[in-house]
Amino acid sequence: MDKLVISLGGSVFTDNPLRIGFIQKLAATVTQLREKFQIGIVVGGGTLARSYISALRPENVNDNVLDEIGIYATRMNALSFTSFLDNVNTKIPTTVNDAAEMISLYGCVVMGGTEPGHTTDTVAALLAERIGAGILINGTSVDGVYDSDPAKNKDAKKYSALSYEEAIKKSIVSSVGAGPSVFMDLTSLVIAKRSSIKIYVIRGDDIEEYHSICNTRKTRGTIIG
Repeated sequence: MDKLVISLGGSVFTDNPLRIGFIQKLAATVTQLREKFQIGIVVGGGTLARSYISALRPENVNDNVLDEIGIYATRMNALSFTSFLDNVNTKIPTTVNDAAEMISLYGCVVMGGTEPGHTTDTVAALLAERIGAGILINGTSVDGVYDSDPAKNKDAKKYSALSYEEAIKKSIVSSVGAGPSVFMDLTSLVIAKRSSIKIYVIRGDDIEEYHSICNTRKTRGTIIG
């Protein structure tokens, strides 16, 4: 059976507190895709994480502690998502290896972050590498990778495809403050490159995109690989 990993941005998943309608639709989609795929799902922290971090950062709380708080938020979101799925882990794994064992047992695993310094995109890439998944769907709040921030520039150009090298260069530029916001962090892209994991960057709440990618390997978003 083929293997698939979905990295679901917290901003897609949460909205004071949760986007229940979307979560129900995504859960139904995942249930259908499980007939063909073993699936790993990594959920971000979203508004829950941001609300705590934004309140604590001005109080000079240690960045490592803030990372830990963000990780707990991702795990709360992950546990929430398991409530909408059958025959799935009820304990959220704290390591990629634990998640790999669970996916062998259940055929589907939902998790959040693992340790400070690792974004959920990096965790998703590591999970894809660990289980031998050839596809990583990165569901974000934007429908692909652009040459500039589409929220600020109405003439921003969306890329239909990028090589790993092109994506890595864009991530480096974005991470130092120039250009659009980072679409994926550098570490996740390097992991995908070394293991030839094809990345599909899509608008995460566009349910049809998941079906299209899994059935036809086509997307309206951006393919990195």
